[in-house]
Amino acid sequence: MFALPRWDGPFFSTALSLAKELSRANRVFYVDNPFTLKDMLAGLFTKPIRIRLVAFVFGFNQYRSIDKDNSNLINVTPHPTLPINFLPPGKVYDFFSSINNAIVRRSISSVIRDYRIKDFIYINSFNPFYFLGVDAFGPLCKIYHCVDNIAASKYYTAKHGRLLEKKMIQNFDLTLTTSQRLSEYARRLSKHVFYLPNAADFKLFQRARETAIARPREIKDVDKKIIGYIGSVDYRIDYDLLIEIATQFPEHVLLLVGPTGSNFERSGLEKFSNVISTGSKHLTELPSYVRFMDCGIIPFLCNTLTESIYPLKLNEYLAAAKPVVTTNFSPDLNEFEDVIRIASTKKEFVASLSDELRTDSEEKQLSRIKKAAGNTWEARVQEFWRIVEPYCRQAS
Repeated sequence: MFALPRWDGPFFSTALSLAKELSRANRVFYVDNPFTLKDMLAGLFTKPIRIRLVAFVFGFNQYRSIDKDNSNLINVTPHPTLPINFLPPGKVYDFFSSINNAIVRRSISSVIRDYRIKDFIYINSFNPFYFLGVDAFGPLCKIYHCVDNIAASKYYTAKHGRLLEKKMIQNFDLTLTTSQRLSEYARRLSKHVFYLPNAADFKLFQRARETAIARPREIKDVDKKIIGYIGSVDYRIDYDLLIEIATQFPEHVLLLVGPTGSNFERSGLEKFSNVISTGSKHLTELPSYVRFMDCGIIPFLCNTLTESIYPLKLNEYLAAAKPVVTTNFSPDLNEFEDVIRIASTKKEFVASLSDELRTDSEEKQLSRIKKAAGNTWEARVQEFWRIVEPYCRQAS
């Protein structure tokens, strides 16, 4: 699996979750999205660069175990590539892109040689910048994993990603998408498109119902009801809505668990005494925060980017039996309307939040858990094989 998010990146990754579940019964090589030479020099003293430095410079230790209890999941570190995203589309970009592809292709070739691999499936998860020409390696099947609207991205993925992704969808055996909107888009380019939505680590988030979990230090002394959000506090967030929540519920705490950026800093939320931001947390830490939330929220803006999102956090809240109030950002939310509240306006969001905080019950909690139990990574991998196996037989 060659994915855009790295295994040790700051954001939780759909690709890594899928890779981990696949590795329960298969050997999975999770290939790093390459650092560029610019990344390497700028971050020379940071941990992500430091632990890879020997692999970068000498080519040693390019394989790493991601999980000490799972020898089937192996990380691969390619050599650094050239920083070329600043270039406009055209022949110059294509020339240097071919050099970068050769660098990554060499890493893939090394894995196949060093581990004597004969039969394998190749998955590119949302990283069309490295096309690789994987047919030369003879994969049983090559899959593109579409997890976001690349054209609407605020970051570097949008500049070259839109055209490159189209080529990948058209040339790969099949495409798996994480939302219905992405399926609609991909089906305009290929007949071989299948919907495989995100899921949750059900067992991990069920821990949030355990009374033995201690309060995290940021909310150790909080004795008020907590309205909580887990995830990146980034450009997808409706900050006006968060301000409205903080204003309308002064007797409650608004807890934001996840990395923040310049959008958060400009929002003015830090000025509110009832707003707590924890910064980035590892996935395994999240249940301890969700445990003490009285309601989980998904305060996304409603736009072309977010309409393609199937949020991981939705099933994580539900696995922990928490009430959920969300903006109406995606049609994929409709399948959850029996267990969550979907609000189309700020006024409706505040009213729904007030109602959920007041009317939670054991019956509602059991309904949420039942819903989440059908949306696990185990279930997704079963569906993955149901979709993929016929293509493998055709390819072989």
